[in-house]
Amino acid sequence: MRRVVPLLALIALALGLVAPTAGAEPARAAVFSGTGVWIDIWDALEKNPTSVVTTAQQQGVSVIYVETANAKSKVDVVNPAPLKQLVTLAHAAGIRVVPWYLPGFQKPKVDQRRLAAALAIGGTEAVDGVAVDIEATYVKNPKLRSQRAGALVAWLRATYPQTPIGAITPNPTSNYWPIFPWAEIQKNADAVLPMCYAPRKLSPQAMYTMTAGCTQKPRDLTGDQALPVHVISGLAGGLSAANLDAAARGARDAGANGFSLYDLATTTAAGWTALSTWAAG
Repeated sequence: MRRVVPLLALIALALGLVAPTAGAEPARAAVFSGTGVWIDIWDALEKNPTSVVTTAQQQGVSVIYVETANAKSKVDVVNPAPLKQLVTLAHAAGIRVVPWYLPGFQKPKVDQRRLAAALAIGGTEAVDGVAVDIEATYVKNPKLRSQRAGALVAWLRATYPQTPIGAITPNPTSNYWPIFPWAEIQKNADAVLPMCYAPRKLSPQAMYTMTAGCTQKPRDLTGDQALPVHVISGLAGGLSAANLDAAARGARDAGANGFSLYDLATTTAAGWTALSTWAAG
């Protein structure tokens, strides 16, 4: 369906009175909404797509986030055969699949190639989006590291203009990057997925406050209060039932568009209850 733009808005845009909209496009951002599960290359589950999809289906999960490689991997895609099967099985079950890659920002061309490979894991069965995990500090110069991270997200948008793009970030309330490419993320990504992990053993109230702040902070840092945010809480295996519940409520009350736990392999019954709490609104 074509979007109809009022004549006055077009005139204002032409005269430079308003800026063109940057960042998230609603249909693309929707890919990162709802509940999710996470799998990394170290998980045995990555080689068992049937189990992953069965669990996701049983728990009413909207999207499966699966790591394809990291900067230290010897190949562009780890476990390509089961990942291809995962895409097919998940789509048959009505579940979205978003591959993610952890770049090192040391070799920009390698990072680009591996993101392209991540997008191709389904073969003829296209994945639903892609996420860039912006956390590695192999590049010690903060300014250069931030420039390369921002440039990678910009390259991804320029190369794949219609692809839903998510930016996985450190906890923005305690980010260890002194310079972070928030402007480039706001311009080129469709959603931010902050790793709202508990830095230490917290009380449930502190967990709630931290998660709510982690949800709101990317919007403040980008200046975009409508920025779609999918909260990743965790680490799932180290959180009590009370803290899992507090994280879900904190993300929900702060208006997170999505909620998940890192990771699937360590999610307990209390974790699934937390996802249900968030989903229930």
